Amino acid sequence: MTTTAEHGSSSLAQTAYDLLEEKLVTLQLPPGALISEGELIEMTGIGRTPVREAIQRLANQELFHVIPRKGLQVTPVSRTGMQQILETRKPLERLIVHRAALNARDDQRSNLSAIAREMALVHEKLDDFLRLDHELDKCVDACANNPFAIAAVAPFRSHCRRFWYFHRQHVKLSEAISAHASLARLIARRDATGAEKASDATIVVLERLVAGIDRIT
Repeated sequence: MTTTAEHGSSSLAQTAYDLLEEKLVTLQLPPGALISEGELIEMTGIGRTPVREAIQRLANQELFHVIPRKGLQVTPVSRTGMQQILETRKPLERLIVHRAALNARDDQRSNLSAIAREMALVHEKLDDFLRLDHELDKCVDACANNPFAIAAVAPFRSHCRRFWYFHRQHVKLSEAISAHASLARLIARRDATGAEKASDATIVVLERLVAGIDRIT
């Protein structure tokens, strides 16, 4: 049985994780930077044990590298790493959206349709696009109701969001917006086959960006 103290520690560790993941994704902790555990404790305002748990989790997800006797390094953004991430993410997302299309309740379908409409108004505003992308992920995950697939795909989504921020000066969002809006609409229509194809299309947008890194860096 989980005690109140254990639940509180777990909750703080999740809070620390959420804070640090956001700082990593939005480049407030820039790729390649060296940072100490103490600095992260000060940054989050949370105690040593929850922050250590969050660091370990982020290290397991390849967002931090632990360097003995030196501290932590924020994992650099690399072309090869992103290719591997997208290769792994694609089939997981396909599974999740397939289940989501089959399982979505009427209220969830309405929410997906609303996200699709809001996507159409984003234009080239990356922060708004990524906010809606995150909302879409959460809604799709709730529809799919497969905690194993959701846990597996979560770190890949973090890496991809970080990649969008890292290359934001070179991003044209029209294709990504169209693909994500289409995905939301197809799940809302319970079109599982169409949703899988739309999910692949969202990954293709990132694959093309990754392929163009040599030309834009």
